[in-house]
Amino acid sequence: MKNKKYNTLPFGLSEFSRIRKNNCYFIDKSSYIKTVFEYSSSFILFARPRGFGKTLLLDMFSSFFSVARDGSSHREYKERLFEGLEISKDKEFIDKYMGQFCIICISPHIYSDSFSSAYSQLAYIIRNVAIDYEFVKDSPKLSNSEKESFKKLLSYQFITKESSRNYLINSLRILSNCIYKHFSKKVIILVDDYDMPLAKAYENGYHDEMLTLMSSFFNVMENNHQDTEGYENPIEKIILTGWLNADLSVANNISVDTILSDNQIFDSMLGFSKEETEKILKDHDLYEYFPLVKKNYGGYMFNEQEMFSPFNIISFVHDALMHKSQGYKVYAPNFWINSASSDALLPYVGYLIQNDTENMQKLMDGECIETTMNDSLNYADLAKPASNNFYALLYYLGYLTVDGNRTEEIAGEKKTIYKIRIPNLEIKHSFVQTIEEHFYNIVNQGENKATIVAKALFEENCECAKNNIFDLLQPYVSIRDKASKQKPKNFYKAFLSDVFKKCSTFISDFKTNCESDDICADLLFMDNCGNRGVIIEIKVANSDRTLETTAFDALKQIEEKGFARSYISYPFLDSVYCYGISFYKRQCYISCKKIK
Repeated sequence: MKNKKYNTLPFGLSEFSRIRKNNCYFIDKSSYIKTVFEYSSSFILFARPRGFGKTLLLDMFSSFFSVARDGSSHREYKERLFEGLEISKDKEFIDKYMGQFCIICISPHIYSDSFSSAYSQLAYIIRNVAIDYEFVKDSPKLSNSEKESFKKLLSYQFITKESSRNYLINSLRILSNCIYKHFSKKVIILVDDYDMPLAKAYENGYHDEMLTLMSSFFNVMENNHQDTEGYENPIEKIILTGWLNADLSVANNISVDTILSDNQIFDSMLGFSKEETEKILKDHDLYEYFPLVKKNYGGYMFNEQEMFSPFNIISFVHDALMHKSQGYKVYAPNFWINSASSDALLPYVGYLIQNDTENMQKLMDGECIETTMNDSLNYADLAKPASNNFYALLYYLGYLTVDGNRTEEIAGEKKTIYKIRIPNLEIKHSFVQTIEEHFYNIVNQGENKATIVAKALFEENCECAKNNIFDLLQPYVSIRDKASKQKPKNFYKAFLSDVFKKCSTFISDFKTNCESDDICADLLFMDNCGNRGVIIEIKVANSDRTLETTAFDALKQIEEKGFARSYISYPFLDSVYCYGISFYKRQCYISCKKIK
């Protein structure tokens, strides 16, 4: 088994021709070439989370349909690329369409903190597309004005100037028209991650400017399905991929397929199905790890189909084979968190923690929550903070999945109520990291609130401690495994532990009793000088009316069970304060007794 050879994994590869030429392992999605091409809409957007194979899919389309630079179909070469794949069985479709279209590929991966910089990057991308077809500028089939327009797209100095905006926003029209005239073959435009410029613009505060530019840039889709007399439309089809719905003024002309769409014909096109994932593992003698893979990377439901991220599965198989060959234990690394920005997630999760705390806690405890979601969400909607918008965003980005839905009449209008949850352990860890960062930010707004609480307890200032604990508790979401589903007390113990860990420069010798209530008090710590000690016992009240008596009971328990003995006998402690802290929901009460 050690020396068994497997097909090379397409690790980090999204070029179809390279994968096929190098005989890399490949899950066959080629049947979707025909499905997408024959789909009734001329303009299609496929919105999926990242890591689900969008780039490879478009590159496969390009490899199949693209005409060679000399105008030939390059048929023999293409047949070798697709040999043995499902599409190769459809001779009629191959004879009619293989190598018969000019392809314009655009990947607007724009990372800019200003509109002017984003504009220049988009112009640069278009210039590179024009360079791919530079020979067209001298085509005898083009008029002089068409040649001049094409040459302007080739000029970096010209096209990157904002004064040349007209040429940039009409660049797809210019390119399509000139390329079509030269080859006498229609054009297919492929746009990968169409909405990345809008995402970055939203994050950096220039969304409106970028939306106006991108809407104009994609105006090539306006009325494109209606050919006027004497003019043949140069564009056969436009296929876009992205994360969210079409955030463009031409959106009405686009057929949008998302993971919420009722149309199921594309459900398995992007991503690996459960069966495909099992096959990959079996083919690499790793099937015994399927439960591990499902627990860490599975759980995504596209309608009734469970799907897995190809990025995760290929990465897992790559790592697992390497570990097995070296005699190490196979485990499931978190690939997502190393390739995603928690900064992008933080504002949305932060809002939900502040405004929908109980539901966020349920999600972290592995439960489903029910909510409406904006099923046509775009970046403009995110300017209007609302829980259903942000849950929808997290769903489209792959941080949540849907377990089912039902229709309900709300305020006289029929609404779809979705059951949503965190899909797997990998994503839960991303939430943990973000929630920790959010809580850290809350604690450190102004003067460190955790330090204020500790200082108040060292000074027997119950009112100050109670008020600050109350403020910190309102947006708190426990990241302990099912903390709120075990003893209710564990939730509050975890909360106070997290608070005091945020003031480690102010306190010392922090201890928490996580195993048994009978050994010592729940929380103990000293000040940095070792002069003052604090002992805390926590209890959960049955109602807000019993908060005070419950706090006294907690205080009494410290004395009855002798939790303070070690601190009383400690020679360097001048003062010891015992606290009974009671909680009911998001309220608390504190009782205190100084015993030394």
